[in-house]
Amino acid sequence: MKKKIIFFIIAGFSLITLSLVGQNNNYPTKKINGIEYYIYTVQTSEGLYAIGRKFEVSPADISKANPEIQSGLKVGQQVLIPIQKKSIEKIKEKSVNDTNSVQEFKQHKVKKNQTLFAISNKYNISQEEIIKYNPEIEKGLREGIVLQIPKEVKEKKKKEKENTVSIQSSTQPKNGSVDVNKTFFLHQVQPKETLYSLGRLYKVKVIDIIRLNPGSAVKLVVGSDLKIPANESNLKLRGQNEGSSNYIADINNQLANNNTPKTELNNKVIQIAFLLPFMLDQDKQDPTIERFVDFYAGALLAIEEAKQKGISLEIYTYDTEKSEEKITAILSNPELKNMDLIIGPAFSNQVSLVADFAKENKINTLIPFTSKVPEIEYNPYLFQFNPGTDSDLKFTFDLLNGKYKNAHIMFAEIPGVSSFDEGRIRVETLQKELNKERKSFSKIELTTSDYADFKTGLKKGEKNIVIFNTDKFAYISPFIGHLQTQVDEYDIILLKQYSWKNQDTKMPLSIYISPFRINENSTKLTNYNEQFIQLFSKDVSIDSPRFDLLGYDLSGYFISLLHRYGNKFIDKIGSYNYSNDIQSQPQFERTSNGSGFINQRLYLGEDKAE
Repeated sequence: MKKKIIFFIIAGFSLITLSLVGQNNNYPTKKINGIEYYIYTVQTSEGLYAIGRKFEVSPADISKANPEIQSGLKVGQQVLIPIQKKSIEKIKEKSVNDTNSVQEFKQHKVKKNQTLFAISNKYNISQEEIIKYNPEIEKGLREGIVLQIPKEVKEKKKKEKENTVSIQSSTQPKNGSVDVNKTFFLHQVQPKETLYSLGRLYKVKVIDIIRLNPGSAVKLVVGSDLKIPANESNLKLRGQNEGSSNYIADINNQLANNNTPKTELNNKVIQIAFLLPFMLDQDKQDPTIERFVDFYAGALLAIEEAKQKGISLEIYTYDTEKSEEKITAILSNPELKNMDLIIGPAFSNQVSLVADFAKENKINTLIPFTSKVPEIEYNPYLFQFNPGTDSDLKFTFDLLNGKYKNAHIMFAEIPGVSSFDEGRIRVETLQKELNKERKSFSKIELTTSDYADFKTGLKKGEKNIVIFNTDKFAYISPFIGHLQTQVDEYDIILLKQYSWKNQDTKMPLSIYISPFRINENSTKLTNYNEQFIQLFSKDVSIDSPRFDLLGYDLSGYFISLLHRYGNKFIDKIGSYNYSNDIQSQPQFERTSNGSGFINQRLYLGEDKAE
């Protein structure tokens, strides 16, 4: 039966391969320096990993052929795909030589907003495996589509688990039991254990544990069994050849000693807690949560790199969901009081509770997402990455007095905008500062979207910086078309909000301010992307900004500070230059004596109409 299943898996793979080859032949080709390429147009939500699968080409080879895409792909962009000369006959031969079998499936109906990542976790199967049997979802999932999920994968994992357990005990397995044939240990997760304590315990890389246990990167469940890859070091330590049980005894001693191996007791172990909304206990999938999973994934890569450098870390991860009740319950965990750093939460309604906890227990806490942290003014333990209105205003004012000091400024004001609108607050404050400096500007009131006369506020022969009094794109969208009709007669530059970055403003030039680099380090980014894809078996995001890069940059930054200076890094943060970033390089400064820190590093971005 097993041989039959293998045959149909290979046969199915052969059919998919033949189908892809047939599709690839329909694309136009181009020869450059003797190398033949397909010319492929990027589709919606498609990344390097997905395109690579489609053409059976590695993402690295695609990046090499298209240097301009290393900072990200765009829908409609044409890329060159190296044509691979592969032998289909060998695949056919292999499938013919195997014994016939029948692969069993269960059906899954895709729910609204459900992601492939969520489905793969639900059935404990890789995303690639799902796509292999459902090639029609290559370009994305649709609500209501029925997927074929192979049953064999789950049954195989269950059988492996039963076989492994039986070697050590017929009832409850002991930690450290090993299946020599399958070369992995079976470890039952204990309270307070993390991937990193287990990595030290068994002398293996965290990445290798995650590969054997999909989903463990997000959450470790106490009492669940993890497969730990066996290697020469841990087999020898355990005394496998002599049948010794010394290693199991050593494991139990270390677990009792707060999970810290004796070899590291004299070294400082950095303890970090992540408070992020994974929504693991919710039946309904929330598509917005994917960005926080990405953030955590990027952080894991930074943590793994730190481990490779010999930095000792203990990572605690909590699913905060979205409620104040949930965060209150999490903060009652006694181990949180011993943290060196807290990263999170994500939602503003939970920030005050975490801020109070951080101040009471003197724990440095990074707020990575929200720009609204009222406690920053009096809590010296808070670090706000997303700059608020004051930082944005200062950058804008310096811009108008620097690079665009000779430009004419025109404020386009939409009536009825709320006094709490960040865009309106920014504009009113900016106008006051310009008046103080006696710098001239014009204002026009936009009364109706049917007709908007921008000419009364624009000047010919000068650059015109147009600024709207709202940060909501929906409010300005009806007027953009009218403004665009003036570009032939006037030199217009639209100062837009960063949140509008992915909106088509139809202007020859739009500028924006953000805490993210516009041109990321291409070499580092390429290496990072390859590691991310290899580790998590999912494509990198094409969004801007990328939350995984944010997690990578910020986690690496603070780990480096803690490792070098300990908990007293606050005294050094102003002069510290962290160079291993890709998308953002924070520059934290206090707003006043006794206050927390706000990132002051901002960049000017430019979007030009194609």
